Amino acid sequence: MDNPNTEPLIVTDENFGTLLIQGLQEAVAFERGEITARVRIRSRANIPPPPPYDATRIRAIRQRLHLNQRDFASALNVSDKTVKAWEQGIKPPSGSALRLLQIAESHPETLLAMTAD
Repeated sequence: MDNPNTEPLIVTDENFGTLLIQGLQEAVAFERGEITARVRIRSRANIPPPPPYDATRIRAIRQRLHLNQRDFASALNVSDKTVKAWEQGIKPPSGSALRLLQIAESHPETLLAMTAD
């Protein structure tokens, strides 16, 4: 089939039937392997990155949760050594750990609920 149109698709009463048939033809061609999917997803979400976490802030989160380093590490699904390194300022958290720390700080009940026996 043709290249995808970069212009927004406007459906009217006049072109609805034509567009419907074209869409069905493309679906059949896709199912047969004659074309590949032409999906373009444009995210409109503006999700800010998590804040930075230093040793003092991480220790405060853990203490507020009343967890030792081992249990805190287990709750975050990281190693004991990782939490120790964070709290000693040896290695700062990164990636998904930052988001988990943000959740632990902002919604401690969520993290605690997941660790309850």
